[in-house]
Amino acid sequence: MGIKRYLFMSIFNCEKHPEVPLMNIKAATEEFLATSSLEYTILRLCGFHQAVIGNYAVPILEDKKVWGTNDDSRTAYMDTQDIARMTLAALRSDSCNGRTLTLAGPGAYTTKEVIEMCERLSDSNAKVTSVPTWLLKATRNLLRGADFAKDAADRLAFAEVLANNESWTAPMDNTYQLLGIDPASITTLEDYLQEYFTRIMKKLKQVGATADRTNFYV
Repeated sequence: MGIKRYLFMSIFNCEKHPEVPLMNIKAATEEFLATSSLEYTILRLCGFHQAVIGNYAVPILEDKKVWGTNDDSRTAYMDTQDIARMTLAALRSDSCNGRTLTLAGPGAYTTKEVIEMCERLSDSNAKVTSVPTWLLKATRNLLRGADFAKDAADRLAFAEVLANNESWTAPMDNTYQLLGIDPASITTLEDYLQEYFTRIMKKLKQVGATADRTNFYV
């Protein structure tokens, strides 16, 4: 049968950060698709609601440290279920052939704002350890000279992105119209976190647990 449409999941503004290995690979793949004879659609993603749970919500509930940064970068997180709906819509639409679309959530938040939202919705206080972006960059420069630490250095490469204080978001009106998606059907980060904390707190009450108990949220 062959490939009818190649759908590639990429990263927002990947072409602007060749110093980040993953983003460099994504940008190179986008260029390859654009010059190929394949029918394709590229979806650029900004961030996922689900990542917020593991990075912030769970540590706050378990009274563990939350790692933050002092940058002003903003990320428009989106629910993976909404991304899945939009992916299927893009595959069904001939108008999306040869197009690059950015999928961004309804609001863009800094790390500090996400942590504060988690604190408010869970009625908890976070133990925040802020790491300056200059320290992340310096650590990366130190590690990338050693072969055994290359993977760690690649992970820290996103410090270069954070240091630019970018906003990972994009206008979505035309994209919603193109995909036939109702903007009101897109889950906001606050609604997603509210549902999560409501379910967790209900479970805690049922088992007579408190929010500082560990190993409960797996």
